[in-house]
Amino acid sequence: MTDMQKKDLANRTSNASGVIVDWGQQRKKDAILHAIPARFAKKHEECTIHIHDLEFYDVVYNCLGVHVRDLVGTASRTFAHMLRALFRGITALTNDQSGGIGFLQFDSEAAAYLADESPDELVALFRELYLDLNTQARKGCEKAYVTFNFGIDTSEPARRVAFAMLDAFDLGQEDGSPFIFPNLVFKLQLEKNLRPSAPNHDLYERALAVTARRMIPTYFNCDSESNSPFDPETIGIMGCRTRVASNVNGRTGGFGRGNVACVTMNLVQMAYAANGSMEAFYHQLDENLEDAKGLLLHRFATLAGLDDAASWMCIRKGFALGAETGSTEKVLKNGTLSIGFIGLWDAMRVLTGEPLDTEEALRAHFEEALGIVKYMRAFTDRAIEDTGLNFSLLASAAEGVTGRFAMYDREHLGRGSAIAEKGFYSNSFHVPVDVPVDYMTKAELEGPFHALANGGSITYIEAKEMPNKNVAAVQEVIEEAYRCQCNYIGMNFPLDYCADCGYTGRLTDTCPHCGSHHVRHLRRVSGYLAEAQSFAEGKKEEMKHRLAHLR
Repeated sequence: MTDMQKKDLANRTSNASGVIVDWGQQRKKDAILHAIPARFAKKHEECTIHIHDLEFYDVVYNCLGVHVRDLVGTASRTFAHMLRALFRGITALTNDQSGGIGFLQFDSEAAAYLADESPDELVALFRELYLDLNTQARKGCEKAYVTFNFGIDTSEPARRVAFAMLDAFDLGQEDGSPFIFPNLVFKLQLEKNLRPSAPNHDLYERALAVTARRMIPTYFNCDSESNSPFDPETIGIMGCRTRVASNVNGRTGGFGRGNVACVTMNLVQMAYAANGSMEAFYHQLDENLEDAKGLLLHRFATLAGLDDAASWMCIRKGFALGAETGSTEKVLKNGTLSIGFIGLWDAMRVLTGEPLDTEEALRAHFEEALGIVKYMRAFTDRAIEDTGLNFSLLASAAEGVTGRFAMYDREHLGRGSAIAEKGFYSNSFHVPVDVPVDYMTKAELEGPFHALANGGSITYIEAKEMPNKNVAAVQEVIEEAYRCQCNYIGMNFPLDYCADCGYTGRLTDTCPHCGSHHVRHLRRVSGYLAEAQSFAEGKKEEMKHRLAHLR
């Protein structure tokens, strides 16, 4: 197994279970590549496309949106007992699927279990839940990918829950160090929390203050062009950015539904093959879109034909949409099949032969870049009509892929190219991390792409320092991205802490408080937090090039 294969996931602890999981996963991946159609396997091995969660190809779907009661059951429970049952349910579900779990209206649903708990009691209970969620409950070597969406319920019980969630996350772990999971996603809605006179504006202000210290919550724009047609209570984030909304086969929204599978296309490699010709690039794109579609259909059919799929927890317990039919295929038809992409602007750099390292250069080629993404979205829309399945376009997170693609290409089609030589490609449609732009420009340039990436997307704004003493700046950043129609928004900054005393701030390798050298550097990797030293190699290279948009 190569280093590139080993270091593809930051959320993996180097323990005994991790060694066995890595060993088994690689052999399962090898077996799958020998079993699927050779054309698809070749594209994966040559880094033209990447099959996500390859080891689960013939085992299970990716992610799911759930209700609290799905994992807790209908029995009467105290709030404390509900949270304990919830953790057990999360542990069971995270080990029964390949991706994330999204609670789409967590504060509302958790509030149903409240009694007369004091604010301090609620904070303590949530802190215990967070401590549990930061143990290696997934595969014995990973934390569960779990996301709590909240913020638009204005009822007093839901507000009590939401404030306690934020206060507990702000406190951090027992030594004061930041929590990594769960991912908290605050839903933005003008009349519920954004407007100063809105009933939850105080909750929004509290969320901003926690973001300024902990990088979480991130923010989901319920009012954006692509989100506003849907009931805001039924949509949100699953995993690091997955969005499940429309449905050609039944009820819309994300409850009981999720992403079945996804593949990511290497736009940069297609640009190398095109040798500067936009016409040749689109020819490459046509071929690879068709192959991505064909691969997803093959995977869908493989999963739909499983004899033991009824043992999946979501079907067995009946909370997957369509579970009552007894048909695995009908359950999967409610999910999404996502075609993702990486390296849009890197591909444009290759196609134009220009560095595209300034705002002016990006704007000069903006319509060409937007046209590529529009073309891919039109393809996935046609795929829906052709197949009756929920194809979508995903702005890929590409945690391990960003380096895998670049490392392969610099030895093959991209040999000698500065784009591949840097060791990583920029995620999806993101402004390249080494282009100096301010946060307003970044949000403006990325905003139009969000409406096209209906399978999920995010815009990050990088700050040079922890903005805990400038919450107003965090607010301006989030609201600028909101105004620019970004669907999902995150704030990044250096978040370092001492593992011995819990001191947090921008640190070197020595803690200024206690002198310890056990300093950890927490960063956002691809939608969730992780220790920088555990990043995949491509992400480590990317970190060296990142420029701040807020200084």
